Amino acid sequence: MPIAATDITWVKEPKMGLSERLYLPAVLAGLQTTVTHMLFTPRVTVQFPEEQLHMPANYRGVHRLNRDDEGRVKCVACYMCSTACPAHCIDIVAAPSPWPDREKYPETFVLDELRCIYCGMCEEACPCDAIELTTLFDLTSFSREEMMFDKEKLLSVFDETTRAGTDPVRTRSSRLGVAAQSLPLAASTGEQRS
Repeated sequence: MPIAATDITWVKEPKMGLSERLYLPAVLAGLQTTVTHMLFTPRVTVQFPEEQLHMPANYRGVHRLNRDDEGRVKCVACYMCSTACPAHCIDIVAAPSPWPDREKYPETFVLDELRCIYCGMCEEACPCDAIELTTLFDLTSFSREEMMFDKEKLLSVFDETTRAGTDPVRTRSSRLGVAAQSLPLAASTGEQRS
């Protein structure tokens, strides 16, 4: 069945004036936006490195290996971080532990900071809070080899951040670990949550 002539609405193209043909209204609107941003928007650019940018406490920057209360590496070489890493940038070689409180420890722990995507999966997977991402972001080097952080370099990042007082929020954990922080007070007193 053909469409009835009464059901068809013909739309005429609007006539453009001279100013619209020269794009003057669009250019003036763009200039107004630019001038508004230049004069009335607060400055967000930081003149780095003269001005230091303070990152939020939950920022995911350079990695660190944590130390326990006795100054030893907290890692127990369980390979959970390297298994969870989507970029496959963590390489661990385990060895029998010289300490009686754990079975093994990382003989070598190498993290490729250039390959890392800073997703935080290693931090979430770690059962003993041994690896964390800090608020350090200005990471530079002259070669790829310098960006391969070994165990000693990762422990020195821990020393530097604890000395500076810039520990990530996630490190302030209880004896049970970071996940226990989110439990309400009732759980810590032994009551059951419903």
